[in-house]
Amino acid sequence: MPAEAWSTLVSSLPSLVVGLIAAAAAVIVALLNRGGARENALIDQLQEQVASVSARLDASLRRERIRDDYIHTLRDHIDQGKKPPSPPWPDGLTN
Repeated sequence: MPAEAWSTLVSSLPSLVVGLIAAAAAVIVALLNRGGARENALIDQLQEQVASVSARLDASLRRERIRDDYIHTLRDHIDQGKKPPSPPWPDGLTN
């Protein structure tokens, strides 16, 4: 091989190495990003489940409060010596 060919090859070697490193980095980043999609989907699913459970808990706590208020109303009715019929059921408990 002529000296000029070796000189050209040696002078282009750093560029070739940098190009290979950049290509390897691109492949690694693509693989890492692809893995994140699965985790993001799982996080979204868990957030939806938490929202659903939270809504059910809120509804349960509202119903419990209505029930407790009705219990107090019935006890007042009895304590005041009132005769039947008892106070009507609250709307939140009849549905």
